[in-house]
Amino acid sequence: MFIKILYAVICAAVMVTSYFFVKSQYGGACWRSLSLKMLAATGYFAIGMLAARISGNNSPFVFIMYGALLCSWIGDLFLHLWQTKIFSGIGFLGFLTAHFFFIAAYMSAIRVYAPDAKFFSVPEIIAVVLFDVFFIIFSRAIGTEIKGILIVPIVMYATVITTMLCKACVMGIGMVKAGAPHAGIAAALAISGAVLFVASDFTIAILMFNKKYKKSHPLKMFNIITYFAAELALASLILVVNPV
Repeated sequence: MFIKILYAVICAAVMVTSYFFVKSQYGGACWRSLSLKMLAATGYFAIGMLAARISGNNSPFVFIMYGALLCSWIGDLFLHLWQTKIFSGIGFLGFLTAHFFFIAAYMSAIRVYAPDAKFFSVPEIIAVVLFDVFFIIFSRAIGTEIKGILIVPIVMYATVITTMLCKACVMGIGMVKAGAPHAGIAAALAISGAVLFVASDFTIAILMFNKKYKKSHPLKMFNIITYFAAELALASLILVVNPV
């Protein structure tokens, strides 16, 4: 019972801390904002570990998810450091790697719950291409300036995160069709978490490359709240996804 209460308390603490993190960086990144962000990031990693303890889940899915959460933690750290632009690049790579881990975790579950599913179906390919096209067109329409060589890694990242969303949907739906335990909860957590992650990353592109919205506090709040809610939802999958 204590662990379950601690789980709930940390979830609430992460969301509260994320709110104060945004408030603390209104004047720009600083040591206080970094401390608050990393406190929240450590919280979602702790949620993953507590979820494994509560559920007794020790499947490969768990350890792949740990990899995703750890890379996200590293991404959070370096993306917020302000001393050099190299840190931003490391942070970008951290999150990109995290999404590859998320995809690998979902695929490990898909192989159990939906073994006939292809690695990439036609609907998934169409969804990824449409999202990339929408991202480019919408970004330009609102004045987001992603110029030159930068467009290559940004579109690559958009492709990877959309793939992550597709795999989360395939896993969730596959679990429901297979009648897996807690399938409904798993599908809701996987799909909502992935959607929130996509929404967060979509807005961070606007914040980084659009002068008009660069200092928009409501957009920053939306970006961070959706991000940490996504991490908590995905970390909580360990409670209900045990592909053995």
